[in-house]
Formats: sequence, C-alpha cells, structure tokens
Amino acid sequence: ALPDRSAYVLPVLFQPLLVAQAATRIQFVKGSYCGFYSGNFSRGKEFILNLGRGQTFVTRNIGRGTQYDVSVSGPNGAISGRRISNSQIEYYIPVTGDYYLYIKSTVNYSAVEFCAY
Repeated sequence: ALPDRSAYVLPVLFQPLLVAQAATRIQFVKGSYCGFYSGNFSRGKEFILNLGRGQTFVTRNIGRGTQYDVSVSGPNGAISGRRISNSQIEYYIPVTGDYYLYIKSTVNYSAVEFCAY
C-alpha cells in the first residue's frame, strides 16, 4: 500500500515501462491546449503524447482529492517537474518528441488533465 500523501502529486523519475497494455496516446482537440483522461489508475496507466521543444506541459489532478504519482520521460530520458500546487505539476519540454507519462493513483477511478502551452 502507498503511504498517505493526502491529495498531492509527486514527480518520480523513470524510464518508459514495458507493460502488457499499450500506452494511451493523448491528442488534443484542434484549437485546444488541454485534454483529460478519466479511468482506473490504481494499477498505473501509461500515456504518450507528442510535445514540442520549449513548450510547458502541465499535469493537473482533477480527481477530487485523489493522490497521484506522476513520472515523465522523453527522448533524452526522465524530466523533473515543478510543483505549482498540490494538484498540479509543470514541466519544461527540452526537445521535440514523444513523451511518456506514467500515472498511478491510490484509488480505482480518477481523472487527470493534460495541457501543453
């Protein structure tokens, strides 16, 4: 069981994981900077999205107080984020390419928002 970290997000460094299920590709609706995903994060969920050099990428917990562990890795390896609030982490994107996110939650069903500016 994960320790109680009551409604905050932690950046954790990792290398992309080989998991039985394929990563879910996140694509924003044309003209939008954000998208979201809701579902079961209790066993971890991997996402992939293409980001551009110099963009700011934000993960935001919109799951009503659930706690996440978030890891982000790109073409040059793991990147660290800067905590903006208890529910939001901001990442600077150093190079263009596909970025993998691994998110795990302490509850079965929750939601996360992804934004790139």
